Amino acid sequence: MSARVSLRRNEEGFTLTELLAAFAILGFTITAIYTFYLSGLLSWNRSIERMEYQQTVRISLDTMIRELRYAREVEIAAENLIAFKIMGDTRIYRFRQSGETLLYAQHTAGNAHIASNVIALGITGLSFSIDQTSTVTITVTAGSGSQRTTISSSIRPRNIL
Repeated sequence: MSARVSLRRNEEGFTLTELLAAFAILGFTITAIYTFYLSGLLSWNRSIERMEYQQTVRISLDTMIRELRYAREVEIAAENLIAFKIMGDTRIYRFRQSGETLLYAQHTAGNAHIASNVIALGITGLSFSIDQTSTVTITVTAGSGSQRTTISSSIRPRNIL
């Protein structure tokens, strides 16, 4: 009986060196894909944050303009505080910044506080100015650094005395 010894000279499969090279290439590819994904995700989050700041500033500005439109007396008490009265009303209304909050407050004619409403959060800057024609310019800023958003607008109250 002859022993069958079968030696295959052309064995199929990969060598250890080929496997290590394949895994190294796979690892570099996965790392590159993850890096692109992560940078895209961070960019997406920054743009969402910037959009939220823009909306906050726009809504704040729209609210102040809507209320100031019917003012009959306007006084800028500080750079970030404006007081005004509305025709037919004895109360004094104020927009002011407190920390990073925009507040809309009501006071009696004797300056007793009645109520405050939060208009917006995340406001980092608020300024008012008034010119000779009684036009009020409002500048609102939200965010900081590259996310900083600033919008200005002007209004001339209809009932100004």
